[in-house]
Amino acid sequence: MRSFPNQSCPWLNGEWQPCIHPEGALYLYNGRKRTFTEGHINQYLFRLMDRCADELYDLVVPNQTDSCQYYFVDHETRTLFWLHVYDKATETVFDDLQGVRDPSHIRYALESQYWMHCERYPKRELNRVKLLKELREVVVHASAEIITSDTSLSPFGADELSRILELVNHLQENVQESDFPHSACVIARFMHYFSTAKYYNFCGLPYARLDADKSVYDEIASFHPLISSLSLALDAILFWAPQAHLYDLRRVWVDRCLNSPRWKDYNAKLMAEWTGITIYSTVMLAVDLSFLAVPNVNILTSESVGIITIYLSIISITGSLVVSVLLVRQNQRYGCESADKAGDFLYNMTATFFGDKGLATINSLPYAMLMWGMIYFSFALLYNVFKSTTTAMLASVVSVCVVVTMFILWFIWAARELHIFRRLIELILSARRRVLAHIGVP
Repeated sequence: MRSFPNQSCPWLNGEWQPCIHPEGALYLYNGRKRTFTEGHINQYLFRLMDRCADELYDLVVPNQTDSCQYYFVDHETRTLFWLHVYDKATETVFDDLQGVRDPSHIRYALESQYWMHCERYPKRELNRVKLLKELREVVVHASAEIITSDTSLSPFGADELSRILELVNHLQENVQESDFPHSACVIARFMHYFSTAKYYNFCGLPYARLDADKSVYDEIASFHPLISSLSLALDAILFWAPQAHLYDLRRVWVDRCLNSPRWKDYNAKLMAEWTGITIYSTVMLAVDLSFLAVPNVNILTSESVGIITIYLSIISITGSLVVSVLLVRQNQRYGCESADKAGDFLYNMTATFFGDKGLATINSLPYAMLMWGMIYFSFALLYNVFKSTTTAMLASVVSVCVVVTMFILWFIWAARELHIFRRLIELILSARRRVLAHIGVP
């Protein structure tokens, strides 16, 4: 039978054999030393790695000047370990997560790395029967939780969990086969996601996160009179829209950790809002331009209050339209990304002086500018009506305006959509308490 050996690494000795990952990557395996390594290394690096592997096989700490990076795998406990202090553990293993102290918590971080190893090097045979049963139980519980709770901690949505359960059922057909590494990669990948979720949610600890929108850290109350005053004024100018967006954002971006299903729902909600605002802005822009064509509106009189307010309305509507288009484009680029890339995007957007409030304010700009455009247009329309009209017409218009204004205020008060009055009172009282506490007045 003809053979087609892999000759990309002709300098390999007899103990090392090239292996191909199901995704196509090349890696090397030494059966006697039970050692894996990447396949994209040259002959010099391979000799260096082979010498370090010999020292590690004899449980001798390798020469630090060789800069040989390694880890041991304990398949019984599903963890990794090293023979010396691993300086990069905080970044690569713990992901800079704060409050990682308990050994049981550290175990979930190491288990997550263990499943990543099993996915990357699926050469070793795993107990697939036991793992499939465990994975099935985890998926079934996550499916039940996401169906019955709005604050599920599952890293997958309901549809994704259904497809994962179908894959698990298909894997049962080849569960006794050990020649194919594909099923080992699939099992390890899903187990990695669930182990990572347990690590980020402080599973098994007294302060574990049980709801996706709850923080495991104590909230640090900070108060600055100038910043608080500016924030209150900006919220009022933008019709308290940043507060609503901030509430939704903090339900998704909790402790700088991202829940993938909630991130997708959040982006779908933002896309629907911005797309709708784009349509409203286009209509309002056409209405403003049509208003300038009304016969009794003299656009040559640029100092007219009605003309000025129409121009302000056009500018506001155009700004809303432009910002909506930019935000939709940004959301199309990052909204469909994986949770890791989306987390990096949110971290970069919130790692500023304004924090997550800045991002919430940006997301609320299309709505706020559209509202200002409508207000300016209403003012221009009423000014144009009031400046030259009969008494009967004036009385009719004023009556309708009063009724419409009352209906709008009634909706705001009854629906509590914006909570304007309650929020304003709470912010004023909170600011007063903090100012008194800051100056030492009981």
